[in-house]
Parts: sequence; structure tokens; C-alpha cells
Amino acid sequence: MSASPETKPAEKYPFKAFVGNLSFKTTDGELKEFFADVGDVKEARIVTRGPRSLGFGFVAFGSEAALDRAVAAKHQTEMQGRVINVEAARPESERPSHAPKEPKEPKAPKGQSKAQPKTQPKARVDSEEKQSQEKPQQSRARGPRRFPRKNKEAEPAGEQQQRLRELRQPSDTVAFVGNLPFATTDEELSKLFADFSIASAHVVANKRSNRPKGYGFVTFSTPEDHAAAVARYSAEPLKVNDRVLAIKAALSEGPASDSAPETE
Repeated sequence: MSASPETKPAEKYPFKAFVGNLSFKTTDGELKEFFADVGDVKEARIVTRGPRSLGFGFVAFGSEAALDRAVAAKHQTEMQGRVINVEAARPESERPSHAPKEPKEPKAPKGQSKAQPKTQPKARVDSEEKQSQEKPQQSRARGPRRFPRKNKEAEPAGEQQQRLRELRQPSDTVAFVGNLPFATTDEELSKLFADFSIASAHVVANKRSNRPKGYGFVTFSTPEDHAAAVARYSAEPLKVNDRVLAIKAALSEGPASDSAPETE
């Protein structure tokens, strides 16, 4: 008997709405009360860093119908003087999956073709045999090689990967941010580092499906801001939507140096 595959526990409230551009003074209770007229509101939570609001949050509903009503009724409406954004934030398990591709037919081995080889006319064969008897075969002499081949042994895969890891050094301006909620946008990622001077923030997405991968990169304006942010969130981990973020220095593509890395 084969072991059954492990399944992840279902979320308590899978039907959630992301609410952005909130006032920094909005509380959980006020957010829940704002969506009360939609019906079937289970909980509302403002995302914070310590006691400070980050300007967005999540509202959980008891059914998908209530979630759809909330998006239709509350998106681009005004709350406490700000026009808010309301979008569905469904879990990844409920997203539509792509249909499996049909297996391709196995290709014929090299040297074999599907069609039967054509037989050579007998008259042509006899003519070629006669010519080969009349003309002596000429062998083509090969001269000496200009450059002898080097007996170079291939580097084992494990040693090659270890050597590449040793060449990659931690960046002093770019930070890796992992375990992000899948609904996080670039703007929301940058707000998490509002206390520091940053140049850009980018959430990585799949190139084909455009689905967020749950991690991103933040580029800081100075190495000092980068070091301060990594040190702070290593000592006091940042938590967003019940997810503890992994924040550390990103790895560069080449060995560290005083100047910019060389490019080919």
C-alpha cells in the first residue's frame, strides 16, 4: 500500500478581502463595522508593525457570496476620508489549475525512420559495383593535429555548486524578503520598510502565470539603511497576516569587491 499524500490544514476563514489605502488611524473594529452591511463578516484585522498600522488589512467572510458582495459594494469607496481598494484574496489552493498536458509520442531512435527504406534499383547497384572495381579506392591521409586535445576531467557537480556558492557574497544594498502573503503588491512591500530610505521594492511573480511566488527584493538607497533594516528585523521579526517574514541580505552573482561587479 502506498502512503497517502499529506494535505495542508484548511484555513479557518478562506474567503478574505484585501483592503488597501486605509487611514493609519483605522482600527480592527472600525474596519469590521464598515463591512457589516455586506453581511457574514467573521473578522477584520489591520496589518501592523508593532503598534503602527501599515495602511492595509484583511476582512474574512463566512461565504464566497459575501466576499463577492463586499468587493462589488466597497471597492473604490470612501472610508474615513480615503478611497479604499477592496480585492479578493483567495488562497492559492482555490486558484484554477492548468489542465495537464497530453504526453507526447515517443520519438523513434536515431538512425531509424518510420518509413521503410527504399530499395536501390538493381541496375544502379551493378553500375556502382563496376565503377568501384575499375577505380582503386583512395584513402585520405590525415596530417598531424595542430593542437593536441587536452585531457580535461569534468568537474563534479557537487564541487561546482559549492564553488559557485562560495563566489556569491551577501549584497550590501539588496534585501531578500520571504514568506510574503500572496496578495502583497510592490507598493505594500515598500511600506513595510517606510522607516528606511529605499530605492525600489519588487514582489517576484511567475513569468507565465503572473502569480506571486511569495517573496520579493527591496533595494535600499544606502548600505547603512540596508544593514539597519536587516539587523532590526533579525532581532524583531516582522509579521504580516499571521506570517513571519524572512528578511536577510540577498546574495550577489559574483565575488564581493570594492567596485561594482564586473560584467562580460
